[in-house]
Amino acid sequence: MVTKLSKRSYFLLGSLVVFSLLPIVLGDNRPIMHLLVLCFIWSVVAEAWNLILGYARVLSFGQIAFFALGGYTSAMLTLNWGMSPWLGILLGGSLAAGVGLIIGLICLKLRGIYTAVVSFAVHLVLPVLISAGAELGTGGTYGLLSIPPLYIGGYTFSKLQMVPWYYVAFGVSALFLFVIYKIINSPVGLAFVALRDSQPFAQSLGIDDYRYMVMVFTISALITGIMGGFYVHYISVISPSIFRLEVFLFALVMVMLGGMGRFPGATFGAFIIVFLNNYLLRLATLRLVILGAIVVAVMIILPKGLAGIPETVNQLLRRTSKRRGFNGDSQM
Repeated sequence: MVTKLSKRSYFLLGSLVVFSLLPIVLGDNRPIMHLLVLCFIWSVVAEAWNLILGYARVLSFGQIAFFALGGYTSAMLTLNWGMSPWLGILLGGSLAAGVGLIIGLICLKLRGIYTAVVSFAVHLVLPVLISAGAELGTGGTYGLLSIPPLYIGGYTFSKLQMVPWYYVAFGVSALFLFVIYKIINSPVGLAFVALRDSQPFAQSLGIDDYRYMVMVFTISALITGIMGGFYVHYISVISPSIFRLEVFLFALVMVMLGGMGRFPGATFGAFIIVFLNNYLLRLATLRLVILGAIVVAVMIILPKGLAGIPETVNQLLRRTSKRRGFNGDSQM
């Protein structure tokens, strides 16, 4: 156990050092830096979704809805009310958390397909409401344009200088990934693992799964809403197209590709999907076929996802050693 923890600590520390020094190596390479910023944003969204799907085992399909809620709220507050983007991002995350709390309180008692249906219904209804709410400042079907960028003191972030954006996105994502990691390794995370492995036994120990599920559902919605707010201030636009099925599937694939219930698998999935999607854009809709084929192949070869590779390799090595031992005993 100590060895595993030390290896993970070295890996995380090494990752922090590499990503901290990456701008020095790349310089102000705007295309690559842009993709890395998107990777940081979507890695948090995917890990927050993995917290629900992979650990709590709650079928929730409202993650993009929480993301859009946070984005639209922050954009509307900054454009229509002149609010600070930072405050708008926090309020957008709070609204997403509130909606997540309501859905959790209503649906998590029923579990299963009910949570999936209600959460996906929110995903389907929101773009209709946003498109019809132009008079309320949503921008209607055209969305919101020229959303103010972030600023710190007298410095305003600009796309002409990607390094500041990179470090802010890296810092925000590192913070939330650390929060998710702590939740997974807290009593709450251990409770989910116990419920996942043996629900009757866990409940016999007095674990209140409903309370834990509502708590994590709300936290996941909060984190996702905040990242949605950060995203719109980076991209500067938001429209109902954010609810496209393509965006929903990409986020879901990030979780599945990385490995459900395996941290930081969804982060790996986010980096791979963001870069692959960008380099396959020239192939138009064919890129969806290619990405789908890659995911299917990975899921067949590595059913536990990319994060499950060490575990899969260890199992193969154990099986190989057992077979060799058995053959040696037979020869004797």
